[in-house]
Amino acid sequence: MSTLAASWLGSLRALTLATAWLATPLLGAMPDATHAAVGGTVLAWGDNAYSQVNVPAGLSGVVAISTKNHHTLALKSDGTVVAWGLNTLGQTDVPAGLTGVRAVAAGVYHSVALKSDGTVVAWGYNADGQTNVPAGLRDVVAIAAGIVHTVALKRDGTVVAWGDNSSGQTTIPAGLRGVVAIDSGGNNTLAVKSDGTVVAWGDNHVGQNDVPAGLQGVRAIAAGGWHTAALKRDGTVVTWGLNSHGQMSLPAQLGGVRAVSAGFFDTIVLKRDGTVQGWGGNDQGQLNIPTGLSSIMAIAAGAFHTVVLKSDYHFGGFLWPVNARPVVNTLQAGAAVPVRFSLGGNKGLDIFAKGFPVSSKAWWCPADAATDEIEQTMPVDASILRYVDATDRYMYVWKTNPAWSGQCRQLVLRFADGIEHTALFRFR
Repeated sequence: MSTLAASWLGSLRALTLATAWLATPLLGAMPDATHAAVGGTVLAWGDNAYSQVNVPAGLSGVVAISTKNHHTLALKSDGTVVAWGLNTLGQTDVPAGLTGVRAVAAGVYHSVALKSDGTVVAWGYNADGQTNVPAGLRDVVAIAAGIVHTVALKRDGTVVAWGDNSSGQTTIPAGLRGVVAIDSGGNNTLAVKSDGTVVAWGDNHVGQNDVPAGLQGVRAIAAGGWHTAALKRDGTVVTWGLNSHGQMSLPAQLGGVRAVSAGFFDTIVLKRDGTVQGWGGNDQGQLNIPTGLSSIMAIAAGAFHTVVLKSDYHFGGFLWPVNARPVVNTLQAGAAVPVRFSLGGNKGLDIFAKGFPVSSKAWWCPADAATDEIEQTMPVDASILRYVDATDRYMYVWKTNPAWSGQCRQLVLRFADGIEHTALFRFR
């Protein structure tokens, strides 16, 4: 391990054991990179000692973000990368001519990019070989970066790692296969397998690798400074490791989560409705989520700052004749309902995620909920979508099923940005 990395880890271990409050930020390791199918703009808040929340003016068309320490990476829809924040060791010096990128991962002092051809490019601090991409490495589908090591997931479900190995963080467990997601904390590495189980290795001095017994159904993982957060397929979150600042203390009844990111001493989640929630340490305002923040499609927690990606789909809510939750819309089963909404302009007709809109089966409607009769139906025999220029509105005509009589169902609009909007219907 390099002198710089050893100093970083030693300081943080002393801090961890003392569970001290930080008036000024130390260097942290909190990776997250989330990719969206729709472009958006970047927002950031919290510690700004190194201009890490000063999003470059005019930055748009962003589809992925990543931050870990005090610098941030943004991937644009054209496959180029933009970086800002701390640049003491070249971590924001994006290689000239770098294009065709499909994913990014920010380390503490280095940065990594995954290209569409399955190859990896890395730059920045390299004292421990963390930017020395193994010769011939191809078919990579995901990347993660730690303090001074880098991890890659290959298409065949195997994992490759390089850089510092002082804590065993690059020693892949023998026989590890079937991996579908990876992440890297300070000096540990995490993998999610296709069966929903988690494997962890490397530094474990505060239990960040102690996966809870029997944990299953995991689909994503986030490694923080010294704690880990797992997102389950049912939208719930499980955490383990250090809880010095309440970073593992999940809010009551937390659910409906679609993404999770772990910071130095905080945890943030992205809900299916595009809102953000966080808990844990808030020393530098990293959990001061802007009032009314919505339409978020990706999140990333840095050392003491937070970065989010706001969708270019500006959903304005359900319009007449459909009411949003908690109101229950009532109508005759078999009718065709005009579901109107705006996305802030014409985004084309390929606006829904694959397989959506959908209607849930026999969804429960509260007995005491307010109800409102649907005042307009359409004479059509199938569901259709169109955009009306004159009103800047979309109209999705939802053809309901006569067999739904007596049921309460939920209509789910999941857009290409991954954000869901729902409405309740009771059929007679």
